[in-house]
This record gives sequence, C-alpha cells and structure tokens, in this order.
Amino acid sequence: MQRISSTVAGLFLLFAVAVPSARSPSAQSAKGARVEMTVDSIMRGPDLVGYPPSGLRWSGDSRKLYFDWRKPGEKESSTYVVDRGGGEPRKLSEADAKNAPPAVGRWDKAKKRILFADAGDIVIFDTTGVRRQITKTAAGEGNPRWARSDTHVTYVSGGNLFLVPVDGSGTLVTQLTDVIQKKQDPKLTESQKFIKEEEQKLIEAVRERAEERQKREDKAKKERLPQFELASPQQSASDLMLSPDETYTYIVVSERPGGAKTTVIPNYVTETGYTEDIPGRTNVGDTQDRRLLAILNLKTGKSVWADGSFAPPVSATEKPAAAGTTAPDGKPGRAAEREIRWSTPSISDDGKLVVASARSSDNKDRWFVTLDPETGKSKVIDT
Repeated sequence: MQRISSTVAGLFLLFAVAVPSARSPSAQSAKGARVEMTVDSIMRGPDLVGYPPSGLRWSGDSRKLYFDWRKPGEKESSTYVVDRGGGEPRKLSEADAKNAPPAVGRWDKAKKRILFADAGDIVIFDTTGVRRQITKTAAGEGNPRWARSDTHVTYVSGGNLFLVPVDGSGTLVTQLTDVIQKKQDPKLTESQKFIKEEEQKLIEAVRERAEERQKREDKAKKERLPQFELASPQQSASDLMLSPDETYTYIVVSERPGGAKTTVIPNYVTETGYTEDIPGRTNVGDTQDRRLLAILNLKTGKSVWADGSFAPPVSATEKPAAAGTTAPDGKPGRAAEREIRWSTPSISDDGKLVVASARSSDNKDRWFVTLDPETGKSKVIDT
C-alpha cells in the first residue's frame, strides 16, 4: 500500500511539473498560436504531441524523481530529473543518465541495491548513487537475480546459468549448467554393425582403443557440469533460474514451430539498392512457438519436464492441422496435447514452494500450479 501511494505521489508530482514545462521557451513565444487540426497536423503524431513520460523512479534518498520523456519534435527519449518539491525538469546528459537509477530491476532484501541488465552487461546500483559494473563482455548477459543471501548474482549468457560473487572474493565466475543439443548418433545398418563388432573381436588394438576411449568418457562424465539436452535444434534455453537451496535450476525452453510459415515482407527502400526481406512473424492461427519448463537437479544431473497434464486435451476438430503431436523429449505424447506456454516460476525463500503460471496457446485458459521439482508433477491451485 505504501509503495502504491508513493507511485501515485510521483505521478502527481511529475505531471504537475511536466505539463507547464512542456511549454518550452519556443512554445511560450508562440503562446497565441493555434494548432490547426488538419490531416497533415494529425499525421505528425508524436512529432506534434510527443510521448508521455514513463519509467518513473525515485532517487535513493527520495528527493528526486527520474523519468524518461520524449518531447514533441525530438527523435528519441531522454532521461529527466525533477526535485521532489517541483520545478523545471532537467534533461540529463548521456553520461549523467547512466548514473541515474534504472527503471526496471530486482532489489535486494534490504532495498539498498538494485540489480539490472544494461546493454548486455550486469550492473548493480545502490541507493547512494554508486553504479557498479559486474560484467563487461562482448557476449550478452541477461536475467540477473540475487543469490546466496544477496552476496552473489546469477545471470544467463549463451543459454547457460552463471554465478558470480558481488564482493569479488573467491572464484570470480562459476558456470552452473551445460545446456547442449541432443547428440544424434549415426544409425548403422546391420552389415555395418557386424563389421564393427568383428573388427573389435579380431584386432586387439582396436578393442583396446575403444576401451580406453570409454574410460576417458566415463571419467569426463563424472567431472563435467550438470548437462541438460535440448530435444531438437528448434529448442533454445531462454531463461534459467537457480533455486534458493542451489539444488535445482528451472529452465524455460523456447521451441520454434517446425511447420509454420513466416510472412515475407519486402523492403524496397534499402541502402544496397536491392529489395530485401524484412523478418516477419507467423500468421495468426498458425502454429506459434512453445514455452516449455524443465527442471535440472544440479546434484544428480537428472532433469524432468514440468507436467502439463492438467490442461484438457484438444479434440480432433479443434486441433490445428500444423500442431505438434509429440512431447518435449520427442517421444509420442498423449493424444493431441493442448499446447501451453510456461512462465518462469516463483520460489519461496526456503525453496520448498514453487509456483508457476501456464497459459494455453489460444489464450483462453490460464492456470497457476505448484511444482514438485524432483518429479515435475504439477497441482492446479487457481484457474
């Protein structure tokens, strides 16, 4: 309730100072001018009226209000700041804007530091106005979260989960998962299998090399990171979250539709002088991408898929022609499973309660379910 009140107060303050300031000196000089509501004037859109302020956030001491604003005639939004007591909003330079509090992020339990991703890097900003860069790499990092009682940070990079201490002590960066594509072993014909087996029986050196290779693979298997295999090349890990007790990693797997077609949009005005295609999306009604949820046990390496059997099956008449008929692991699923899209779950501080939401692909149904991370079984608690 207190947070809502402060937000309402911030909105009131912002519009109290923003509306008068919208009449900049150039606008005030033309105070008597009237805007003709012609088609040409209306078609100017944001160039005529600008965009409303967004991204409201207070400074650490609650004395200043920051917001993003695009005034009429400006090409892009800028960061502004105004005192709590009112006055003219001040536009910040690009350097000053980087030291402003972020509009979106995750606060620690003490509400002293906020964690966020900025241009593919992980950053911590505290209430004293100090900005600290946790990562600075060419690779993109995202989805940062606090871990180990706010002493560490996890983030996702390259489809894997990483852990880094905030104070810089100990191991700087630890990779927690190894998400890989499922290996497709070459299928041998019966004659090829026979030749391979006979070769190992007759030639001792071949047999010894095979045994040595197997020993190396078994040893590497014991030392490797917990692995999770994606079922197909169409799948990718879009988000990974560590449980508070560091036993499980929850993996949101995005799967591109195999049979769907994207709309081809030609772009005739290009820098090269040649017609180019603009990437399009699948048409409404065609098969959409799936969002699956997997749970990886970091101690045993076992992984399970979240159970979606709570969703009623689709009848043959309802099922789209291009819809899939297989489970996430590629094995035949139950008849015409209803496609659902999972979200990243919310977990209690002790890790004992896991709640996730799921929506049907047609957006007609939504479920809140609890999950058993060991088995993946779900129980509906709200619809």
